[in-house]
Amino acid sequence: MIGAAVILPGIFGYSSVIGFISGADPGANFVISALAGFLIMVPLGFIYILMAGAMPRSGGDYVWISRTLHPIIGFVAGWGLWVSIVAIVGLDGFLTGSLIIPISLVSFGSALSAPSLISLAAQASTPTGAFLIGLTMIALSSLIIIPGARAFSRIQKTLFALIMLGTLISFGVLLTSTHQTFVNSLTGFAGTSISYNGVLSQAQSAGWSFAPVALAPTLTSIPLSILVYNGFNYSAAASGEVKNVRRSMFVGIFGSLVFALVITIVGVTLSLNILGYNFIQASFFLGGGFPLPAPPWMPLFLTALNQNIAVVSLIQAAWIISIFWNTAAFLLVATRYVFAFSFDRVLPTRFADVSARFHFPLKASVANFVLAAVFLFIASYTPWLGLYLNSVTIWSILWVVVSAVAIALPYRKRDLVSSLPGARWRVPLLSIAGVITLPLMLAIFYWAVSTPAIGPSTLQADSILAVIFITGIVVYLVSKAYHKAHGINLSDIYAEIPPE
Repeated sequence: MIGAAVILPGIFGYSSVIGFISGADPGANFVISALAGFLIMVPLGFIYILMAGAMPRSGGDYVWISRTLHPIIGFVAGWGLWVSIVAIVGLDGFLTGSLIIPISLVSFGSALSAPSLISLAAQASTPTGAFLIGLTMIALSSLIIIPGARAFSRIQKTLFALIMLGTLISFGVLLTSTHQTFVNSLTGFAGTSISYNGVLSQAQSAGWSFAPVALAPTLTSIPLSILVYNGFNYSAAASGEVKNVRRSMFVGIFGSLVFALVITIVGVTLSLNILGYNFIQASFFLGGGFPLPAPPWMPLFLTALNQNIAVVSLIQAAWIISIFWNTAAFLLVATRYVFAFSFDRVLPTRFADVSARFHFPLKASVANFVLAAVFLFIASYTPWLGLYLNSVTIWSILWVVVSAVAIALPYRKRDLVSSLPGARWRVPLLSIAGVITLPLMLAIFYWAVSTPAIGPSTLQADSILAVIFITGIVVYLVSKAYHKAHGINLSDIYAEIPPE
């Protein structure tokens, strides 16, 4: 559930692929891009499976790096990932008010012939509207994780079932429709003057021209597909709480990765057949000038194709629920990093306290909620978070370091790896996966810092990236000095692998 919820296979997942790639790389082949991104992620998945089996601990890669390479490298890498995760939660909150809710309001307003709901979409997407809606979403998502792992699992499975139901219905709508059906149904949709040819003409007047499918944009879109899969390995952060960890990690990591690939390919293929690639490109080219009071994402067009209120309700429910499913998984992972930092005494140990009632680190959860709310405020009222936070670079740096750990572990922790079941084949496989993954992750890092479509590549973005990592270094050094003054050597703590 952690891996799948972070990747978000379903309506949101395949809609995201269409939205991100159409705007950044028009002319890309979605299916080839998705397959290439999948193949690049496979060796990284092997590393996380094998490392989680070797060191199944809360904090996952933070623990592996800090115990294998150096404590400060591990903490700074883990700190950067934690900050990026909580920032994404803040961005998810902003998207809830600016994208998800407006699309649902327009969809229900059209299906119910309720213009007031359509008008309300514009209010939801204002900075204040987006902030209040986003804050509510983050708070409710926090409540999903607080009752503990068992309750989290049950709730997430229920949400997953509802999301898959809505996704399958969306496939049914697309399979029972034709391109001409969509052209006809779009005319006058939601009480507007929109039409299929009108969108194309408006985009052409604004300077757009159709980009046919070609190799060059397909290749440049691969990093975007990789980003869609980011998080399939996040279950390793909670591997200390997983039963039969070696088998479970294999199923969880590769299961979520393969499932996301299948749902993505089916969803984007059906969508392209019905909408037409030219219409998709034109819609995203128009951006804020699109002639509907909500962005041109698939749930909106699914409503145009089928306005049966039961169908609309199930599809929109899956669309809205997706963000809660996703945010809850991100928040749970974030608490494990805070817990691990605090257990190692780099952060105040109170954040490693576990509630006797819920068996959950409540203080860590509160810290994540507060920081996510700060990021949400920044995203709602300023352009800084979206324009200047290059999360992709942070992830790629972490993946580069994890690849180095996979190569170094057999030599740095010989006793540990030799005691693993199947060490004779696990150790060589881990090293091989590291050798394969390292250049791939370096390539992703290069794409991240050189391609604006992947992540902001500006002086401001580089400055914020530097501040994040420098802050991690400062926190570690200050904590080390503080504990040294009180007779505690952090290096001694990092010499031991923490208990499960």
